[in-house]
Amino acid sequence: MSIAKILAPVTGGQRDAVVLANAIAAARPFHAHVMALFVRPDLGEALAFFSDGVSGIVVEEVVKATKDAADDAAKRVEEGIDAICASSGVERVASPVRKEHVTLSLRSVHGNFPDQVTNAARLSDLTVFGPIREHDQAGLAEAFVQVLVETDKPVLRAAETVGKDFAKSIAIGWDGKSAAAHAVSAALPLLRRAGTVEILSIQRPPLRSEATEGVREYLSLHGIACTERLIDPGAKRIGDALLDAAVIGGADLLVMGGYGRCRLRESLIGGVTRHVISHASLSVFMVH
Repeated sequence: MSIAKILAPVTGGQRDAVVLANAIAAARPFHAHVMALFVRPDLGEALAFFSDGVSGIVVEEVVKATKDAADDAAKRVEEGIDAICASSGVERVASPVRKEHVTLSLRSVHGNFPDQVTNAARLSDLTVFGPIREHDQAGLAEAFVQVLVETDKPVLRAAETVGKDFAKSIAIGWDGKSAAAHAVSAALPLLRRAGTVEILSIQRPPLRSEATEGVREYLSLHGIACTERLIDPGAKRIGDALLDAAVIGGADLLVMGGYGRCRLRESLIGGVTRHVISHASLSVFMVH
């Protein structure tokens, strides 16, 4: 089991540098390919919102403004990719290819951002997003959750900065549910290369060590040594207790299940998942 293709959605915004840096860092141990994906808005969708009574001049202005904004964003994406490839020693290639080192390509498509990212994520081993905050634009947060709940593929919600060694210390948020188990299985390539692995189990008293027995056994059979910590959250929210425990333990990556049935803006994902997505200071690896 390895990682061969990492998807990095880019928008021409400031977070592109974080997304690309984290994608490259995750790709290095596996000589994986990073595919940056830029989604241009579908002008046909934009025009569908205008009624027949709107003048042609207004429509033309909207179309031109939308195209100009997309062209400007595309230019920033190109410049950002060239800069990070030069600074990190990554080879930029015209199309996805696997070599004995990290490669990076750019693909540009038209359409709805969440839908296009989700389509590409289905045939990727990992999709990397930058930090997502509670009041971010709907499209970015929506894309993250749509990929999470519709692809069953791993999603990395990256931290603001990238450490020298990606995923050197990994914490596992374990609750015994299927999503957490899927996350652990998907993270095996990273867990095998980690210096330390700690299982975190947030429980209300009485604390039960048998709650982590199965995952400890599973990791051991895969040759992964780990420690465990049982945590009473007290008055804290579960999400806060989990994040605090991961940071206190020195983790730079948290592996956990992501729960939900629909989109973030509809508030139909689990409260712990939503809280971790918007408040984590470290990178988070999630699988639905």
